[in-house]
Amino acid sequence: MGWNHHTTYDHLVSVDGDEAGIDTQFITFDVVGAKKPEGGRPDGTFGAQGTIKPIESGYYRLTFRRTDGVWRIRHQDVIHDIPYVF
Repeated sequence: MGWNHHTTYDHLVSVDGDEAGIDTQFITFDVVGAKKPEGGRPDGTFGAQGTIKPIESGYYRLTFRRTDGVWRIRHQDVIHDIPYVF
């Protein structure tokens, strides 16, 4: 009854000849579903029930180079911006 959902957004793309870059933000959410109560849910309850909690966020920064007509990743940084607590 649980899974993670990963999102990316605010993509900034730059292209200069055979060089390119992407700078984007990400958030990963921990999603835990709640079991249906034995007596059922109250009238009017709809949608998924449970908790959603952000567990990871930060930035992806990638550089690319086009070689022989194919774009290839040259470098990737993953920069986390929330502290880990385990």
